[in-house]
Amino acid sequence: MKRIISITALELFKLLKKKEFMAGLLMVLVMGGGMVYGAYKFPDSFGTHNVIAFYGNFASILLMFLAAKSLGEEFDLRTETFLFTSRSSRSQIIVAKIISLVLINMIIGFFGGILYDVALVICKQPWTFASLFTTIGDEILVYMLYGFAIGAIAIMITCLQPNTITPFIYSIVLFWVMPGILQMISQKITILGSVLEYVIFCVADQFLMYQDWSTRNVLVFVITGIIFSVAAVGIIEKKDL
Repeated sequence: MKRIISITALELFKLLKKKEFMAGLLMVLVMGGGMVYGAYKFPDSFGTHNVIAFYGNFASILLMFLAAKSLGEEFDLRTETFLFTSRSSRSQIIVAKIISLVLINMIIGFFGGILYDVALVICKQPWTFASLFTTIGDEILVYMLYGFAIGAIAIMITCLQPNTITPFIYSIVLFWVMPGILQMISQKITILGSVLEYVIFCVADQFLMYQDWSTRNVLVFVITGIIFSVAAVGIIEKKDL
């Protein structure tokens, strides 16, 4: 456990130092700030609820990129052999990378909560100091769960396709393109509609952008994250590096 904590700290520090993270977070905050202004300027047609929805939409791209880059960069820079032949086991490294993605997502969720709170205050919506802190806490938890599942999926794909670009493209297709395709198919196959409620790609928007805290959605993210984490460990353990 101590080694996993140590590796996680190193991985988190690496993510925080990446210029892509800082630039991406700044861009997301700027666009999110634009949504706050929109909610203030057009309260009747826009609404504060759209602030967190649009922020989540922008942030999801950054989350997918960081998840793909976490392990993919090791293969891009040809450092995977050194990494996986160190004193730490392969499973420890994979687990640490996924945990570091969960932690980096906490930071992104924190800023999302701050933006939403600002929108509530300047748009003169009902609020208390307790509710403002609750909002931030909720956003942090949402992004932690989202980061866990996205991180596990991206790292598992990276174990199969060892680079950064391919897992990132797969993530975009799975979470942005696939839901629409599956929804169209479900219109012709009725039973598929019920199944899609348990497919992470189809409930991701409900969870991240619309804050649907149903037990089903939470379990979908937790179980999916666990399954893909175990799959990633199994694949990397057998991979010839």
